Amino acid sequence: MDVGLEVSCPMCGGLIEAADRDELIRLSQLHTRDAHRYNVPAEHVLAAMTPGDTDPGQEEDAQ
Repeated sequence: MDVGLEVSCPMCGGLIEAADRDELIRLSQLHTRDAHRYNVPAEHVLAAMTPGDTDPGQEEDAQ
């Protein structure tokens, strides 16, 4: 089960979701540049990332 990765923007609370680390870094940097005129370092993204939420339907299937 691949739940992906996510990070919450500390400036606006926006949620960035991705399937892997490289995509999460890329999308986070795009967000911070476009929305906040700031280039977040990759290390900050990696330090803040968490596993994404599971699909609620998957939990029911597992029972």
